[in-house]
Amino acid sequence: MNNRIIQNRTKMFGIIAVIGLVQFLLFSTIAMFFYSGGTSWNKLAEGYTFWHNVMSDLGRTVSYSGLSNTISSKIFNSSLMIFGISIIIIYLNMSKSFLLSKNFVSFIKIIGIISGLGMIGVALTPDDILSDEHMLAVWIWILSLTTVLILLIVSKVIHQIYDSILYVSAILLFAVLIHIGQGLLDMWSPTVATTQKVVVYLNVLWYLLISNNIINQNKQLKKI
Repeated sequence: MNNRIIQNRTKMFGIIAVIGLVQFLLFSTIAMFFYSGGTSWNKLAEGYTFWHNVMSDLGRTVSYSGLSNTISSKIFNSSLMIFGISIIIIYLNMSKSFLLSKNFVSFIKIIGIISGLGMIGVALTPDDILSDEHMLAVWIWILSLTTVLILLIVSKVIHQIYDSILYVSAILLFAVLIHIGQGLLDMWSPTVATTQKVVVYLNVLWYLLISNNIINQNKQLKKI
């Protein structure tokens, strides 16, 4: 298979990943309008409260209000699964031009794919019926993501590559560490829901930047 075909295929996968990321933003938002109500601390709350409900509430088969949440859960869990698949596609198509080191490439790809599998696991385990499995999948996703962020930041700093991906990586890592701290301290309040939103949306932005790098990977290869 010649280089041109490989480059075109890689670009195609980068575009597919972007579509997968954007659809998550779109359909997770749509799912919020169909959420049947309630939060973990206020079961009488109407609909989805952006700053009080966590994202996983959208995937519950029965909301905290006690009402069926079928439409929201199907929309959200499907979009989350596609998000996870998009993450795997992104890591499979990363190159040494992005990660700056052959040693980093293989390790980050493996950890990153595990992160994507964790995201898929979150989608397959609604919190109201498979709570333990759901939280296990969440921890797999976020700890794998944390590892990738640290390795990527270290790699870029060592090679003195100070670009938008580095800065977003640092901000995302800071938010992720706060969210992990909330989990370890077993905090459960609107603050946790807010922090989670920051992590999730920054994560999507981060992957969009990386996907753009993959789409333009052939230009980067010429510089190596």
